[in-house]
Amino acid sequence: MRNINFQKEDILKKNFYPSIVKRGQGKISFDSPLFWKKNIPFYSLLLLITTCFFYFFLIYLLLIKKRIIIPKIRFMAMMQKKFFHFLVVIIVFSFPNISFGGDYHTFSTLVCSDCHVMHGSKTHLYDGTSGPDTTIGGLAPYNMLLKNNENELCLSCHDGKANAPDVRGANTNSYIRAAGAINVLGDSGTYGENKGHTLGITSPPPGGTWTGNSSEGLKCSHCHNVHGNNFYRNLVKSPGNATGKKVTYSTGSGYGGTEAIQQISTSPMSTHYGANNIYYRQTAVGTTDFGLSEWCSGCHESIHGQGGSGNMGGSASGDTSSAGDEWLRHPTRDVTMSEGVTNKHIDSNHWFSSLSSRVPVVSPSGIIPGSSTGSDNEVFCGSCHKAHGSDKKFGLLYDDDSTSSLEDGTSMMQTCQQCHYK
Repeated sequence: MRNINFQKEDILKKNFYPSIVKRGQGKISFDSPLFWKKNIPFYSLLLLITTCFFYFFLIYLLLIKKRIIIPKIRFMAMMQKKFFHFLVVIIVFSFPNISFGGDYHTFSTLVCSDCHVMHGSKTHLYDGTSGPDTTIGGLAPYNMLLKNNENELCLSCHDGKANAPDVRGANTNSYIRAAGAINVLGDSGTYGENKGHTLGITSPPPGGTWTGNSSEGLKCSHCHNVHGNNFYRNLVKSPGNATGKKVTYSTGSGYGGTEAIQQISTSPMSTHYGANNIYYRQTAVGTTDFGLSEWCSGCHESIHGQGGSGNMGGSASGDTSSAGDEWLRHPTRDVTMSEGVTNKHIDSNHWFSSLSSRVPVVSPSGIIPGSSTGSDNEVFCGSCHKAHGSDKKFGLLYDDDSTSSLEDGTSMMQTCQQCHYK
């Protein structure tokens, strides 16, 4: 017997469009998020124009023709208030790509039954088509999920599937994954436990003391909000021991804004996280926006710090060439490339020698890979490491700058020589 799961969106669509809700017919059905992403702005704009026309027609009747006998002042105040509220709703829901950050795991791109089950019997999507691996893991502790383990649930879509970014092991689909590959406790070989973040591990992270609040160890939800939010890649606010750290982002071309991340284009998905599609900015401590390095410090506290401290080395004024001011840990903020050249820690003649193959850098002014090098460029965690991990030790990024492909190096020296040349 088929298990039929009625979804909220089904009810809404049937009420408003009873004559054309026929699953599977046409190129894009109402069950497809693509339909709503393509058509909501058009229908909302049409409704907005119609409402505006009606509103101004009433004004015409009241003030010019005097055909409606209603106290004018009270009526107009009421209409303005109602219209304003309606306008706000239309604007918010007309542009899901702008108003709702994270892009995925939101109301318009994911249905509840992809992860949740009511009767412990689901084996297919509600429209009868195949979906993620839905083998039930048991009734506890996650008796409302399709898997009995949170990480297993996430990997049922994000490990070797063609319809979602593949985050474990070798990449099997066309989606670019700027975060690299995560591994799972017990993995070995090319993507073993020493190659990046390890799901299920209970020991503290390098340079940190945080161990989470679960005997299950590191989970996807420790870094990502599974239901989506307004931050970059649904990253949680305040990871680990952090407070008030978040990674804001916006979409569109141009250098405007102060968000930590800016994506030039949000489609197609195959280039969504391409190296030349993302601006990285570093914002000042004390502001409401933070760069990725600040966010990472929520778990890896002692790897980050103020220049001149016993933990970091260097100088409180930045980078210097004075004896005794050597850095103990590589700085990830407040030291620009131009300072490195001035103090002979960087060779400008070999500074990002190839624009098509260069490690990511942070730039307050918005200079990104694919653009000419800027004097305010700074390295950050992502310049040397992949956020999830890689096939290199410690999730490092080896990049041969003499080629046009990113991450095709064979030694860490090639990445170091993107800035330094000895």
